[in-house]
Amino acid sequence: MPSALRAENLHFAYTRVPVLENVSFDVQRGDYVGIIGPNGGGKTTLLKLLLGLEKGRGKIFLFDTPLEQFRAWHKIGYLAQKSPVSQSRFPISAQEVVLMGLAQRGSGVSVGELKQVHEAMQKTHTRQYAGTIFHDLSIGQQQRVLLARALVSNPEILILDEPSTALDAQSREMFFDLLGELNKQQGVTILLITHDTGEVGKHISKFMYIDKTVIFFGTKQEFCHSAAVAKQLGPFAQHTIDHLHNHHGHCPLGEDCQECAHGGNHA
Repeated sequence: MPSALRAENLHFAYTRVPVLENVSFDVQRGDYVGIIGPNGGGKTTLLKLLLGLEKGRGKIFLFDTPLEQFRAWHKIGYLAQKSPVSQSRFPISAQEVVLMGLAQRGSGVSVGELKQVHEAMQKTHTRQYAGTIFHDLSIGQQQRVLLARALVSNPEILILDEPSTALDAQSREMFFDLLGELNKQQGVTILLITHDTGEVGKHISKFMYIDKTVIFFGTKQEFCHSAAVAKQLGPFAQHTIDHLHNHHGHCPLGEDCQECAHGGNHA
């Protein structure tokens, strides 16, 4: 598959304190990557580097174009951990929030732009909230509206930083199911920082474990085998996160699973 996003030897430091060192990976189009790792491991900083919001050393390519030359930002959707819209008390409607996601807009709203907004809200099941004041929505509804804003330009890559932090269990499940649909049915490439590994593990195709450098990057099956991951997390957490093992402890990898080979139960 062609590359969607590639990093080569990224380094970044805050006031000489290293945050990321020698980070390299290649995300292919259609991948759904769950980014995990300890607090302070550099996950959010990595996303900011990929989006050009921070400047470090190394090379970043978006669709094989160097970051400094990339201009097609409509292809990238971003949902930050804390959105200024969520923190503001300005009386803006949900539809107006989504409209803000369209770059380089002129005055007024064209028929085409309104169609894009409605389509994005339809995808995220928020069309019924179009005229509702954003702050009158529940946190889960707000997050889906913000996702619609990230999707309104029909991006090919969607980057999310802890999007489910303030959601209840039902809203989390609905949100991650929605992301899974976008990836599988529309081919949107997704990079997602999350601590909800048990929920997101159902949908993702690859894991990236970051702790100042890339400890692991690969498929869920490779994650299940990785000695480096087992060393960081312990085998029980490793096999809970990968979501390959069902509630009855059955492992689809069978005898190839190291944990099963040692009599482990992944229920």
